[in-house]
Amino acid sequence: MRKLRKVFIVAGALTFTGFSAQAKIISIKTMKDLQTKIETILKGQKAKDVLVAFDIDMTLTQPNHPAVYYPAIKKYVDVYKMILGQLAPEQKDLAATLTTQLIPQKLVEEGTPQIIKNLQKKGVKVIALTSSLAGPIKGYKDKIIILRKDQLQKLGFDFSKSLKDFVSVTTFFNFKKYAGGYPMFYHGVLSANGEGYVTKGEAFTALLRHTGPLYEDKVRKPGFYPKVVVMIDDKKKHLEDIEKQLKSYDPSIQFIGIEYEGAFNYAPQDISKEDFQKFWEDLANKAKSKI
Repeated sequence: MRKLRKVFIVAGALTFTGFSAQAKIISIKTMKDLQTKIETILKGQKAKDVLVAFDIDMTLTQPNHPAVYYPAIKKYVDVYKMILGQLAPEQKDLAATLTTQLIPQKLVEEGTPQIIKNLQKKGVKVIALTSSLAGPIKGYKDKIIILRKDQLQKLGFDFSKSLKDFVSVTTFFNFKKYAGGYPMFYHGVLSANGEGYVTKGEAFTALLRHTGPLYEDKVRKPGFYPKVVVMIDDKKKHLEDIEKQLKSYDPSIQFIGIEYEGAFNYAPQDISKEDFQKFWEDLANKAKSKI
């Protein structure tokens, strides 16, 4: 069946208004800007051939605490680096993951859930992609990826239907075990299981292999091969990594990376250096105690 798939290299003939045919990374400040970009893409592509992946932290949601706001981290970056620099990679990833569990989460933009629902109604496949740990953590009854999915659902996000015809839950055991778990896809949420071993791009292309050629080999039905991938992330390094991995996996896929700046200047509360340091030291100690 794989031979029946239409394979071609996206070249000059494929253009979108505002986009070149080559992969590119652009910046936006609001999700309304994103909606406009995707509507432009849909003028030249069928919705079913477009896969949109949203980073979670500082893109869809953010911890509601002044020590975690971007401006505070930038202001006290030396303290931040000093504390996290003393942690092993697994502990550093756990500390980042704990900010999603120990602190109440809020939407970065109130209108984002509806924007995503509108894309889904058009037939666009939409998933969430995170670097937070996926597996079990001491003190939590469920795997973190399950908690993250439930957390997103409570805030108005439901990614469970986009790839359900090809996969609902899978664990990528082909990667090395790290921090007690593996990269995992759970009802529309893909976790790279930290940044210490597997990159977002590697986890993402592993998912595409699972829903594409591996799916076909297993069930003898056509798999899912997106023609356009749009990734929204607050960190440019993740966008560049996904672009690199996609080129290696299938250079015919048109990639559009979108650096989201919506949380960059959000800081409704100030915090002192002393309180900032205490927050991150306490969090680092919790991470040390669990790994």
